[in-house]
Amino acid sequence: MPWRRQLADIRVTEINEALIETFESEGDYVGLGVNLMIEAGSYVCIAASLFKNEEMTWTRNEAILGGLLVRLFKLIDALLDQTCKHRRETSVVLSRLIFECIVNLRYISVHASDDLFHSYRTYSLQHELKLLEKIEANIANRQGVGLPIEDRMIRSILASFAASALTRDEVAANRHRNWSGLNLYERARAVGLDQAYLAAFGGGSHSIHGNWQDLLEYHLEKIDDNSYRPNIHWHVPRPQILEALVILVADAVAEYVNFFTDNNAPEFIQRLGNLQDRTNHLSRLHEAFLIQRMAIA
Repeated sequence: MPWRRQLADIRVTEINEALIETFESEGDYVGLGVNLMIEAGSYVCIAASLFKNEEMTWTRNEAILGGLLVRLFKLIDALLDQTCKHRRETSVVLSRLIFECIVNLRYISVHASDDLFHSYRTYSLQHELKLLEKIEANIANRQGVGLPIEDRMIRSILASFAASALTRDEVAANRHRNWSGLNLYERARAVGLDQAYLAAFGGGSHSIHGNWQDLLEYHLEKIDDNSYRPNIHWHVPRPQILEALVILVADAVAEYVNFFTDNNAPEFIQRLGNLQDRTNHLSRLHEAFLIQRMAIA
């Protein structure tokens, strides 16, 4: 199996306790967290090369899982970029997107069925259907005269329906609030990630949407009870999000690997477990560092 050879090429991040005891700032822990996330992203890449046929292709249903895994890798890459640029604001946005991708990947892996895959596709095309209906209404208001841009948009939308093996009538007949019938928190709870959602990632919605809490925390300087100034400076990322995400990425990749190998890749799963062990070790050392620093202060 090619993935076995690829595993051997991945650089394992060492958690050297003696070295870590010399750390003087959280930035040192962020550096190790970045290395662990790079390692996790490498496992994501290897998992994305798994197929259930010799042609090395995914079926349309499998492509949902494969596409989510590729999306996960790209989001990890973007998170690493923004973390290394010391931009906590955008790192928080990306970590929330990564968490949602992990939840969806795990939920579909565990509950895979034709109905669930169909629900995912029809929900995803609700916007396209609404846009198509609006374009057609505009053309009708012009007595059937369509604009060139509208013609291109219609062709693009119909191509998406065809690529999804869905008709517009099927999409229209499956109007629902959320695919799977559950919202993100409910899907997270179904795969045991409800506490992670509440503790670390639910608040990321503020950063996604630019809510008041996001402005207050990152983009405004409070002067007094009713006075504020702009805060244009970037906040430095902290290690906790990286530590948590590495653990969650490893779990998601493990379930993906089991799905595509019929639970017959123990070496791969062992490597992911080892990554989690090292990340948990770093997290404990980081927590001890924070406690010691508070005692000194």
